[in-house]
Amino acid sequence: MSKSSASNYIVRVKTHPLRLRPFRLLFLGRTVSALGDAVVPAALALAVLRATGSTGSLALVLACALTPRLLLLPLGGVLADRLDARRVAILADLAHGWREVRSRDWFWSSLLGHGVWNGAAAVLTTLGPAVAVRRLGGEGVWVLMLQAGAVGMLAGSLLAARIRPRRPVLVANLGLASYAAPLALLAVAAPAPLVIAAYGVALTALGYLNPVWQTVVQGQFPPHVLARVTSYDWLVSLGAMPLGYALAPVAARAWGDSVPLLTAGALVLVACAGTAAVPGVRRLTSPSSSPGDEVTRRTVNA
Repeated sequence: MSKSSASNYIVRVKTHPLRLRPFRLLFLGRTVSALGDAVVPAALALAVLRATGSTGSLALVLACALTPRLLLLPLGGVLADRLDARRVAILADLAHGWREVRSRDWFWSSLLGHGVWNGAAAVLTTLGPAVAVRRLGGEGVWVLMLQAGAVGMLAGSLLAARIRPRRPVLVANLGLASYAAPLALLAVAAPAPLVIAAYGVALTALGYLNPVWQTVVQGQFPPHVLARVTSYDWLVSLGAMPLGYALAPVAARAWGDSVPLLTAGALVLVACAGTAAVPGVRRLTSPSSSPGDEVTRRTVNA
């Protein structure tokens, strides 16, 4: 790369990512996909509840949608690594990726916390619509909760670009612990505005974690194993969701909605805040330079 072309590239990177056509296409594609995905939970939950009146039926529908994705994640990670995210590969590769995961205590301990978070989210997604309809004021409360969550996710993503703590994984994991609040408030049938606000705040923390986590993972793992590591990330993180879907309606029938919601809230609080006790989580710090500076140095050296 010539110095002139490198300078042009640096200017483009420093002005704004949306000036780069590949990033712009990725951003638009992800946005459209996210908007479509955001509509599904509200419509699906309320439709199943209207048709069956059963949280167990809702849990079954949600689990069926998730299970194939979980089963295919590790294989997809191997294929993406072997084919530079465009071709395919295979079984010893899976073991290599798992060794990379186990060798970093900050990574696997965070995955356990993220897995518990997603299991709790499955409990809320299964029981939350019924609680909202029967005890908080109707279907509109559930829709408003999800809208508050969507706004929170967006706000959290924007905050991630501006707030860069010295210990990003620690801060992001502690933020996830806030998901205990909407679970507990749903359990006691708190006033709807309070539940909606708590859910919005909790999803703000999730929106903040997602880009922070992806940035850290991409910086801490070699590129040739990144897709495999990411597949294990998704597998462990989402693996507890079918369990949440299965247990939530069973526990609710046995002891009422409050017990599984409170239990899920306590588990989230312990698992996510508990990562602060892991040395690797506390020691992992942000680099002194910004991502843009790193890109600049590499481009100039090239």
